[in-house]
Amino acid sequence: MTSTSPLSSVNTSLLLQALIERFDNGLSLDKTGSANESAESINTEVRKLAALLPRLQVALARRQNTETTINRLPIEVLAHIFKFASVTEDAHPARRIITLSLVCYHWRQTALGFPALWTTIHLREGAIHDFQLATLCLERSKDASLSIIMSTPFRGEQISNFFSPYSSRIESVLIFVPFKCSSYDVPRLLSSTCGFPAPRLKCLRLCTAMWGSYHSPKLPVIFGGDISRVTHLQVESFSPYPGHTFGCLTHLALSSQSQFDKRPSMTEFLDFLAANPYLEELLLDDAGPSVRTSDNRPPIHLPNMRLLCFVTTSTERMLPSRVLIHLRLPRQCSIRVHRDMDPSYLEDLLPSPFPEDVRLLPTFGMVEKLSLRDDIKAFGECSVRYSVTSRQSGVSLSYPLRCPDPHDIWPEAAFSSFLRSVPCTQIQVLCLSLGKVAQTFHAEGWKSLFGRLTALKELYITDMDVSNVVKGLLVGPRRDTVHTEILPGLSTICFIRPKSLDIDALLSWSKGRTTREHPTDHRLTIVVDTSDLGFKMPKCLPKNVQIYTADSACGVVDDHTFEEPLDLTCPPFGRDD
Repeated sequence: MTSTSPLSSVNTSLLLQALIERFDNGLSLDKTGSANESAESINTEVRKLAALLPRLQVALARRQNTETTINRLPIEVLAHIFKFASVTEDAHPARRIITLSLVCYHWRQTALGFPALWTTIHLREGAIHDFQLATLCLERSKDASLSIIMSTPFRGEQISNFFSPYSSRIESVLIFVPFKCSSYDVPRLLSSTCGFPAPRLKCLRLCTAMWGSYHSPKLPVIFGGDISRVTHLQVESFSPYPGHTFGCLTHLALSSQSQFDKRPSMTEFLDFLAANPYLEELLLDDAGPSVRTSDNRPPIHLPNMRLLCFVTTSTERMLPSRVLIHLRLPRQCSIRVHRDMDPSYLEDLLPSPFPEDVRLLPTFGMVEKLSLRDDIKAFGECSVRYSVTSRQSGVSLSYPLRCPDPHDIWPEAAFSSFLRSVPCTQIQVLCLSLGKVAQTFHAEGWKSLFGRLTALKELYITDMDVSNVVKGLLVGPRRDTVHTEILPGLSTICFIRPKSLDIDALLSWSKGRTTREHPTDHRLTIVVDTSDLGFKMPKCLPKNVQIYTADSACGVVDDHTFEEPLDLTCPPFGRDD
C-alpha cells in the first residue's frame, strides 16, 4: 500500500557518475564558442544538479529506511503494532498515531493507509483541541466502525450534534463521568449527550459515578431508546432501565448500585437474565438484586456462561449464594467471588458464598487442583485467594490484603469456610504460595487439610514460611480405627525457595514413608535460595531427594505448575479498563 519514488529504483551510484561526467564536459570550452556561453551552460547544469540533489537525498534516506528490520515487516503487521502503541492512559490514541506517522515516509504511508488506526475518538474534559482531532479521525477512518470515548459531561448537545451525521458507523461508546461530578444531574447530562441514534451500537459502557447524588438512578432514554443490539453492556450506578430492552447481551457488568432500596428485586433481576440467554460473562460489582427479595421459579439455564464474578461487601455477603441457586450453569463456567470487607469481623467471613448443595454448581465436579496464594492481585488489589481449578475452569474466593498481620486468624478461618464447599477427595494437586500470611495458618490446620486430601498426588510450596506445613506433615492427622494411611498417593513434593525449613525433620519424614511396612514411592525436590544463609546442606541425600540452588534449577520445576485458567486470572469485562 506504500507508494515508491521513481528515484528509489535507480542505481544511485551510476546516476551520480553520469551527472559528474556531464558537469566535467560542461567545463571544457568549445573552441568555436565564447566564454560567456560556456559559463551560462555551466550555471544551467549547476541549477539542475541543485534541484536534483534533495530528491536524491530523499531517495537515499528512504532506501536506508527500508533496510531496517521493522520496515521489512508486512505493512499489516506494522499497522497492528501501531494499534497497540496507541493504547495509553495519558494520550489520545490518534495523537499517538500522528506521532508515529512522523518517524518516516513508510510509517506515514502505513498510518494513512489503514483507516482502523483512526477509529477511536476521545473527547476529554478541558481538551480544547479534541474536536479538531476528532474531525481528522472521522476523515481518515473513512467508512470504518467508530469507537467513541467521552469524559467531558458538560458538552452534551454539542457532542450529540457533532456525532449525529456519523451515527450509523458508531459501534462502541464509553461515557466516563469523573467522581468530582458525581453530585450533578448525571441522568440529564447523559440524555443530552446521547441524543443521536446509534443503530449499530454493540458495546456500551456507562461509567457514571452517582454515589453522592440525590438523583434517581433510573437510566434515561438514550440513543433514541434503540440499543437492543448491544452485546457488551457496562452500567455503573443505574439500576432500573425503563424504555430499554436487551436481548443480545453476551457480556454484562453492573457496579456501584449503592442505593440499595432502588435495586431490582430478585424476580426483576432473573427476568433480565432470562431475556439474555447468550450471556458469557457476568460481573456484579457491589450490584445486583436486592438480598431482601427471593423468587421460587425453576433455575434459569445459561448454557454459554463462561465467567461469573461477584464483588461484595459485608452488607451483601450472601448475594452470591442467593443468585447461584437460581442459575443452571455449564461445567466450563468459572466462578469468582471477591469479598471486599473488613476481615477482622470473623462472623462476616464464616458464611460460605456458595450454595449448601454444591452439586448445583457443575464446576465443582471437575476440579482437581487446590491453590492458596497471596502473591497475586484480585480485582486490582493485593489479595489472599483460595481456588479450586480444572484445566478449563475453576472457583475462587478472595479477600483484600491491605494490612497483613502475622497474628491475624482470619485467613485460616476464611479458608476453612471455603473448604466446606470443596470436594476434597477429588483434589490431586496442592499449590501453596503464602509469603505474607503463612504464619496465620497453624500446624493443626495443615494437619486437618492433609487428612481430607486423600487423593493428593502432588504438593508444591513456593516462597513462604514452611515451618507449620512441615509440622502438619510430621504429626499427621489422627488415624481412624482401620489405620488409614495419610496422603497415601503423594508422589511429588517440591519446596521452592522455602523459608524456615527444618531440613532434618523433612528428610526424616521422607525416610519414614519409604521404610514403613507399606512404603510409598515419592520424589522430594528442594530449590534453595543462595542468599538463605540459614540453610544447611545435608552431607548425604537419599536417592529420592534432590536439592538445587535457584540458579541451577532451570527446568527442574514445571513453569506451568501454578498456572490457572485465564478466566480466573484476567480482569473480567467491566474491570478491564
